[in-house]
Amino acid sequence: MQDIRDHTRPELRHIIISLGEKPAHATRLFNCLYRDNAASWAQVTGLPQNLRARLAREYSIAPYAWPAHTLVSRLDGTVKLLFRFEDGATAESVVLYGGGRRTACLSSQSGCACGCSFCATGALGLKRNLAPREILAQFEACLSAAPGRLDSIVFMGMGEPFLNWPNVKTAILNLSDSAGRYFPQSRISVSTVGIVPGITALAESDLKINLAISVITADETQRAELVPMQAEYPLSEVIASAKDYCARRNKKVFLEYILFAGINDTPACALELAALAKTLPCTVNLIRYNSSAGRQFCPATPESTKRFHEILRGNGIRVYERAEQGADINAACGQLAAGKNASPKP
Repeated sequence: MQDIRDHTRPELRHIIISLGEKPAHATRLFNCLYRDNAASWAQVTGLPQNLRARLAREYSIAPYAWPAHTLVSRLDGTVKLLFRFEDGATAESVVLYGGGRRTACLSSQSGCACGCSFCATGALGLKRNLAPREILAQFEACLSAAPGRLDSIVFMGMGEPFLNWPNVKTAILNLSDSAGRYFPQSRISVSTVGIVPGITALAESDLKINLAISVITADETQRAELVPMQAEYPLSEVIASAKDYCARRNKKVFLEYILFAGINDTPACALELAALAKTLPCTVNLIRYNSSAGRQFCPATPESTKRFHEILRGNGIRVYERAEQGADINAACGQLAAGKNASPKP
């Protein structure tokens, strides 16, 4: 039986109209689900009893999954939440603190099919896509852990959002709906390794969310060694789709660049990235690699990172260095492994 939370408010409206009931009941139902967090049909109030009974015969309302395990960084207060869903599938979410802001980093899949050679999540392989209600459960748990306030949401946890785009999009629509949490879409970002059809779908949608692209390296041959998806979606095609997104939506994109010692942190690499970044409206986020168990890579040194930053800035590129957060609990970028790295580092 499908959970009613896996539908948007327009879809609920269609369901209720098909039952011969007033469309206004859809808003009341949505209020109960997303504002009151009803965990059963008995907690859904304000609907005709007959309608509620008919809906209950077709749809379930299960309580949101709650974290099975929580870790808190001793270094910076980052919180990592492990979810274990009914069928045993797992996913992790992270609450990040920085610059006075609180960010929820959500997962879109249990595991990941992209297989990036530097990523602990990619080493797991794909278990399955997460349903909208499972994505929303992460948000509610992060909101509780924050506590009580989140300033932004990033889909940068486990999984590739555009390989589960229908469910991720439904979750975003429900989170941002004025009858529910009403979370501003302008403060939601989706990060992709470069799934071109997903970027195109976002460009053609009415969503006002932000787009981040994991470039990793501007050298296509080198990128193929690090990012298997390069074979299906070459960086040149990814950037072309990003340009189209920028033109259609009048928005910039964020280019995520992970710095590996001795691999992509040289001045030549910086100049190559600068040339690429000049071709579209963007901001570059530099991320020093976060070591993961079993991954044979090392983070770039502070010196090479600074030099890389200065070369980009000297070429007119808007660039930021993303501070490492949660590394002592394996909650940093590329470290999420669904509980396999659960113990904090000493």
